[in-house]
Amino acid sequence: MRYLVRAFVKKGRERALLEAVESGALGRGSIAYPTYIKCMKSARLLDSGQVRWIEPCYCREAFGPGGELLEELPYWREYFEEIDVRYTTTLEKCEGYPSCGDCDCTEKLEAKLARTGRRFFTALREMVKIPA
Repeated sequence: MRYLVRAFVKKGRERALLEAVESGALGRGSIAYPTYIKCMKSARLLDSGQVRWIEPCYCREAFGPGGELLEELPYWREYFEEIDVRYTTTLEKCEGYPSCGDCDCTEKLEAKLARTGRRFFTALREMVKIPA
């Protein structure tokens, strides 16, 4: 399953988040570790300051409904607040793991998201005054 995640960077955590992404430390220790960096590099920043990204998660298969992003949320909470997680498709339409790994069910949403706001990672670098 894929989820649309909406959140705000915690005040004062911008530099720590940037360093975690650039060093590859973001999500280290998680089974979903490689995805964290990818999510941040494709995330979008809206004028409101809200960050949005699409996150794959297989917890639904392991823990049942309501288990989405169980693995990921503790890592995201270190840097983000007001985290809102939404399904990108209906549960009935999702084939789940392992099909979900290569599913194109969110292709339209990903394309729409890419046209929304601006690249979060670039903006994050600007927030902490590091040239791109």
